[in-house]
Order: sequence, then structure tokens, then C-alpha cells
Amino acid sequence: MKFSFVDLNGKTVTGECEFIVHPAQYISNALATDIKQSTALDGVLGEFSFYQKLNAEHDNTVSKFAVDNENNVFHSEKLPDFVKIGSNWKEIL
Repeated sequence: MKFSFVDLNGKTVTGECEFIVHPAQYISNALATDIKQSTALDGVLGEFSFYQKLNAEHDNTVSKFAVDNENNVFHSEKLPDFVKIGSNWKEIL
């Protein structure tokens, strides 16, 4: 799918990405154990949709990111650390 969002500098970022169906593969074992034992943490992660940028090896930008229910975009390369990188997430048809 194609996407766009506005980065923190006000620049529109566009590209192609795919939805990550099982984001747990990117979560450390320790965090995965914490998630299984905490309904609150599981609920928080449930507020996000995870994506992987296609063709990311050709540029030096974030390749994995998460989008919350308010269309804010977060760097999610190193879960559980979420760093906001933009807003106004949109799927482009």
C-alpha cells in the first residue's frame, strides 16, 4: 500500500509499505513475556498498527513504524521504544 504522513519538520513523507500482521517477531523475548503477563501493556500495543516500508534498503529512513489510533506515526525499529516521527498518517489509494 502507498502511504503519506507529515514528519516533525512539516515535510510530507510518502512511500510504499506493508502491514505487519505479527509484530511480536520484532519484540524482544523479555518484552514479549511482559506483554503476556500484562493486559495493560497488551492493550497499549493493541492501539497501534505496525508497518514495514518497502524498498527501505535504498534510503536511510525508518523502515518499521507504528501508527496509533490518532494517526500519529512512531519509529518502531527497536520496540518497545516508540519515538514520534510524524502525524497525519494516510493510506493513499
